[in-house]
Amino acid sequence: MKIRLIDKEEYSFIEDFVYEVFKNTVYSDGVAEKALVKEIREKQYYIPQLDLVVEEEGVIIGHFILSKLPISNKYENEILMLSPVSVAITYQRQGVGKYMLQEGIKLAAKMGYKGIIVEGDYRYYQRFGFRTSTEFGIYASKKNLPPSEENLMAMELCENGMANISGEVDYSIYDALRH
Repeated sequence: MKIRLIDKEEYSFIEDFVYEVFKNTVYSDGVAEKALVKEIREKQYYIPQLDLVVEEEGVIIGHFILSKLPISNKYENEILMLSPVSVAITYQRQGVGKYMLQEGIKLAAKMGYKGIIVEGDYRYYQRFGFRTSTEFGIYASKKNLPPSEENLMAMELCENGMANISGEVDYSIYDALRH
């Protein structure tokens, strides 16, 4: 497996890839995730160095984006949103996601970011050091509550990185995430 930056020529392919990964899950039809990838790239929160793919023998088998995320309209240069994370269906449960996340977390820390926010399966993300965001004083906006409090998670990228960061996560900065 090899991780690398996405090429601009691959944007459309990745949007379709993300759709295919999410379209038959129990929680999505893939439309929002596909739209989110495109929308992130069009906003000021996009970080090209954190739009990454994983390849195996020249074939893309995974993709994820870390982008800036304002917390209560602040901290967008310190906190990142991890979303979406996509692994090709035939490669799931084979360590691809683990590899992507470990490499992405290392890269984000090296770039000086203080923390990452993710909404997802607590049992999966806690393995990487994510904890319920409320432990950091970070709460979901009432405009877009997660299925449960434990689904909104955060992790520090450096010691006490999020000690002075608190507030509300409002995903409505993205049309694709409004519900």
